Amino acid sequence: MKAIQSIANGFVLFLSLFASSSLFAAEQAGLDAEIEELKAEVIELNRELFDLEEQLLYPATTSFAVFVSMDAVPDFEIQSVKLNLDEQDVTSHIYRAEQVEALRRGGIQKIYVGNLKPGLHKLKAEIMGKDRDGRPVKRLVVAEFGKARASKYLEVKISSNPNQNKPDFAIVEWK
Repeated sequence: MKAIQSIANGFVLFLSLFASSSLFAAEQAGLDAEIEELKAEVIELNRELFDLEEQLLYPATTSFAVFVSMDAVPDFEIQSVKLNLDEQDVTSHIYRAEQVEALRRGGIQKIYVGNLKPGLHKLKAEIMGKDRDGRPVKRLVVAEFGKARASKYLEVKISSNPNQNKPDFAIVEWK
C-alpha cells in the first residue's frame, strides 16, 4: 500500500512539475512577445525623437548640410576630405576601405550638418587620395554660394572623366 501511495505521489509530483513547466514556457513566450513589442515601440520613439531633435537644432531657415559622393572612379581612391566654411575648418573625415567601397557603389555620406545664416558663403573642400599607381593626389575645390532662409545642401562630387585618366572634383548644389 505504501509503495502504491509513493508511486501515486511521485506521479502527481511529476504531473505538477510538467504542468508548471508548460505554464512557465507559455508565460515566457508571452513575455518574449511583449518585450519584442516594447523594443519596436522604443525604436519608433527613438526615431521620432531624432527627427524632433534635428528640427530643433537645425531649423529649415538655417539648416545647411554637405554630402560626399563618388562614382566608380577606377583611377582614384579617396583617403580624406577636409571642409572649410567661410575661412573656418568645420570638419574632416578619413575613409576606411569599406567606406570607399560604399561610395563607389553609389553611397552618399553626410559629412557635415550645421546652421548657416542667410547670405553669401564660401565652401572649400580639400580631397586627398591616391591615383591608380599609388601616387598621392590632393585637390582643392571651392564653391561660393548664397544661402536664403531655407535649407541648403551641397555635394562634394568625385566623378570619372572618360576623356582623361583622372577624376573630376566639384561642389554641386542640390536643387
